[in-house]
Amino acid sequence: MIQSKQQGFTLLELLVVITLLAVLSVGALVAYEGVGDNAQATAAANNTVTADGAIRNYRAVTGKYPDQWDNLSAPATGNTFDGLTEAQAVAAETAGTPLVVARATRDTFGDFNIGASTLSAAFAVPFEEVGIGAVQQVAGQTAGVAPNLLHNEGANGTVNALESDIDALTHVAVVPNYGSTGACQAGGQTIATAYNGTVLTADNGFLNKINDHLEGGICHLVVALGFGHDAAHSTLNSSVAMSAAPTYSSNKINPANSYGRYIGLFWLGSDANANDNVEAGEINPTARLIAVVTPEGKTLDESLAAATAAN
Repeated sequence: MIQSKQQGFTLLELLVVITLLAVLSVGALVAYEGVGDNAQATAAANNTVTADGAIRNYRAVTGKYPDQWDNLSAPATGNTFDGLTEAQAVAAETAGTPLVVARATRDTFGDFNIGASTLSAAFAVPFEEVGIGAVQQVAGQTAGVAPNLLHNEGANGTVNALESDIDALTHVAVVPNYGSTGACQAGGQTIATAYNGTVLTADNGFLNKINDHLEGGICHLVVALGFGHDAAHSTLNSSVAMSAAPTYSSNKINPANSYGRYIGLFWLGSDANANDNVEAGEINPTARLIAVVTPEGKTLDESLAAATAAN
């Protein structure tokens, strides 16, 4: 009877197998390393679509937008946004203290002083026509309350969280843009020209990228309002009610210590007289939602591109 002779692996074969396993392991680790970024970017894209679609569905069914959006600027202070100077915001961020408005959001949007413009009487009308009659504002912070809930009176207290009529606003966040010759104005008040640290020109307008109707070289007034806790809950009695407002997070936005809600961009009007100033007579009869973006100002397309790039 002939028996087959079994042989073990040679040293060379073992070395080849070990080398291949090492190469495959490194490849798997590299791929796994990008999973977090990919999942985060994909979630951002999905949440942008969800928020945008839900808000527009609500508008289509009820004829109005949800009410009680979050104001990203201070109610009435000499400082921008949440009542903090830039130096105070940097110090708070370094210390891990919750910020009502994240640094990334500060870099994206500019503060607009309605009271210093001639638009006070005309500003609220387009919002009221589409059902936005109140906004949530932060006047102070209660310890232990997450930044996403600071605008809510039930979480932050009625002293620290204020529900204000839209026509009582003094400051709002706006999208920076650039006119035909320089800085834009609205009602004689200057609109910020820097977007994410880049000074805009007539050719690199952020708004033109979102909607070609808002072309570069023409001044536009576009207000940024956060779609927060109370805005979602204001839809409760509707057949298209939203149970919650989606949260955004990234390496720049940490919901544990800064505002992480999606932001609606409402177009109020554009300069038709070629004088780089949006005047009261140029304000639209209704506020028009042109986009829902992340707190970093990223559109759906940019979030999708980030998700693809992370693969």
